[in-house]
Amino acid sequence: MLEKIWTWDNCRDKIKSLSGRLGFSKSSTLEFLKLRLSLEDGRIFDEIRNEYYKNVEPIYCVLTGYADAKPISESGKLISFSKLPGGDLYRSVFLERVAKPIEHLFNSNPELLYETAKIFNASRLDFGDCSVKINALPLIPIVYVIWGEDEEFPASVNILFDSTVKNYLTTEQTVLLSELTSIRLKHAYKYIVVK
Repeated sequence: MLEKIWTWDNCRDKIKSLSGRLGFSKSSTLEFLKLRLSLEDGRIFDEIRNEYYKNVEPIYCVLTGYADAKPISESGKLISFSKLPGGDLYRSVFLERVAKPIEHLFNSNPELLYETAKIFNASRLDFGDCSVKINALPLIPIVYVIWGEDEEFPASVNILFDSTVKNYLTTEQTVLLSELTSIRLKHAYKYIVVK
């Protein structure tokens, strides 16, 4: 379904409107998560893997929703995914697609989360064994909190959002952006940290 609606032809005007708005600089590209989207043809270059990014439809979906928002200041109040409209219904899907991959990647060495997230100019926070705040889009921070595995407990990850995320994206778009952020963390880990 995403591939039929979320094409460059259908999304171009809204995505182009983001240049110079909502935290993006006035430019012929939109840059976020080490991805560079050309406003001329919609192609997205992956600066980590040094190739064009193929799964563009979810990104177009997210950016189209983001383009409809009006900027507001960060609240500083962190909320879990289940606090988003309908979040309880999709919590298990969210955990499987967004949290579990990070849990598996950093379970025995939580500090690597920070080392990996540095490429995205992440801020280090003081939650769990390691936590970072990544601006997935200029005005949408996502906080990853990890507790590493030990003799008694397996690793666990919590993902938090500034409460203003509801101003910018639907719950479905928040899942897509969060999943993209986790994918980008995996790419950064694979291509930069363990190189």
